[in-house]
Amino acid sequence: MKISMESDPTEGDTIIEEISEIQLEKKVNSSKINILQIPESFKVIGIGTDAAVVQHESDSDTVYKIFVEEAEWKCEVEFSIYEQLKDCMTYATCYEKGPNFLKLSYEKGPTLYQCLEQGIVINPEVIEEVEQAREYARKQGLNPRDIHLENVIFQEGHAKIIDVAEYRKSGNDYRWEHLVEGYHLFYTLIEGRQIPTFLIETVKKLYKQEEDLVQFFSKLKDLSPF
Repeated sequence: MKISMESDPTEGDTIIEEISEIQLEKKVNSSKINILQIPESFKVIGIGTDAAVVQHESDSDTVYKIFVEEAEWKCEVEFSIYEQLKDCMTYATCYEKGPNFLKLSYEKGPTLYQCLEQGIVINPEVIEEVEQAREYARKQGLNPRDIHLENVIFQEGHAKIIDVAEYRKSGNDYRWEHLVEGYHLFYTLIEGRQIPTFLIETVKKLYKQEEDLVQFFSKLKDLSPF
């Protein structure tokens, strides 16, 4: 299925031609792909392990997720996930699928990570909306995982989830559950405060290294300067 949102077919064809000029490279032992070539009409929004997200100068409301050659098969998988989630407003919208790209809604606003950095208050409704969106995904037969501070957007007091790539994988990484637990245990101590990036990164590193969650939260209390 292919959904086109272009009001001007000629403009749409031009963008697709320019997308074909983008060259990506997946490097061994690297967490992110390399962009070898990209037309000047595109701005890079983000770079991941399998794809780059770019925005064309002609449209500030959408972005294109371009998959590296080795991961092009994931384009079809992710598109089908978005199709199953299209009736839930908490998820970003997928408008179109190409041979190696998805055209997605550009969700404005800071990530929850940036909210911590900038001291923007994360209200409980945001947490609840993500919980409800995860439950909706489960009812569609999906497995909502890999939800973290950097793929939840804060939009005027509401949540928007922008990455569903792992929703067909099995198992639970518990990333969101642990974030929610940390929110309930510690957020009142830091609410409205600007948290230094190095401190957030220290907590992330500690979380990845610590297998015992009780010990992790105990160390987290020791780290808190508030």
